[in-house]
Amino acid sequence: MLNKKFSFLLIFMFLLISISMVSAVPPVQSTIVAEKGLEIEITVMNYIQQNADHSFRFRVYNASNNAFMGGDQVNCSFGLIGKNGIPIYQVPDVTPTGYVFIVNVDGGNFSQLGSYHQGINCQTDDGSAGGVKTSSFEVNGYGEQLDTAHSIKFNSAMLFMMILFLLALAGIFGFENITGKFACYWIAHILFVVGTFSMWQFNMGYTTTFTGMAGVWKVMFYVSTIAMLPMMIMSIAMMIVYYTTGKEVQRLIDKGMPEAEAYRRQGGKYK
Repeated sequence: MLNKKFSFLLIFMFLLISISMVSAVPPVQSTIVAEKGLEIEITVMNYIQQNADHSFRFRVYNASNNAFMGGDQVNCSFGLIGKNGIPIYQVPDVTPTGYVFIVNVDGGNFSQLGSYHQGINCQTDDGSAGGVKTSSFEVNGYGEQLDTAHSIKFNSAMLFMMILFLLALAGIFGFENITGKFACYWIAHILFVVGTFSMWQFNMGYTTTFTGMAGVWKVMFYVSTIAMLPMMIMSIAMMIVYYTTGKEVQRLIDKGMPEAEAYRRQGGKYK
């Protein structure tokens, strides 16, 4: 039976988890400015994966008659502005495929996490009409938005692992047998490694600004993983000791020594 102090510890841990749960953030909204004469239709994206190649696509049509226009009618330029407000990629004259303008940007231009902006400027060949469109997007590790569904799944998984972790800790202090204590320790240690790895990857995948917490979880993951090595050596040593002790106890019993005495001589506890 769990005592009251441990029950209070469980309640405290649940409250701590509920406070630290991740939550979904609203999507980044595109901004449209200075459109006149020509309307520019872009593919709206809120997130792009870090260091991944991306194709920006857009179409241009005349606002007066809604007719799409190709490269023989308009000239369009494309530019990207990085998170520091510095232009990082420019195409002064985008060549369309039919009525679709495509700009392929190498993933090296998205090496930094954060907010980026794209800008498109189009003019008719005779200079009678033009249009400008800008939009913003975020660059993160997954190239996806943290929505409510992902948030609930992650929080549920982490809560389940935390329950198992606390139960394993309870087993360490609850079992009198050294084998049971050791088994519970290994379960708790493995759950800790899995939990820190999950938090590290989750923060790295969805964070777009401050990545300090991802670094903290990364350090904890590596430290806990490296700490498994001496425990593995200790576990192997314990198995060898148990095996040799058991064989010696059995040898003494086979010679006619009482079982309790055989265990006592090997330094073990007879039950």
